[in-house]
Amino acid sequence: MNCPVCGKEMEPGVLNTFASWDYFLPSDAPKLKWHTTRGIEKRGGIVLKDFYTSPKDAGSLDRPAWVCRACKKIVMEYW
Repeated sequence: MNCPVCGKEMEPGVLNTFASWDYFLPSDAPKLKWHTTRGIEKRGGIVLKDFYTSPKDAGSLDRPAWVCRACKKIVMEYW
């Protein structure tokens, strides 16, 4: 998928939420045993801050998402 902002290739992955954590992980990243900023970033992930998660979405989610590291945009599916 190409970035709708800059046109560069976007990286596929998943948007995860776990307790107070909201983060993006590449599709091929190993699953986390412990949720830490260092652990997420070590796997090529991006920790998202001030990301809104509604109460109906509470819990662990693996939503398909694509990230453009060039212009710092994330595109995701929702339901």
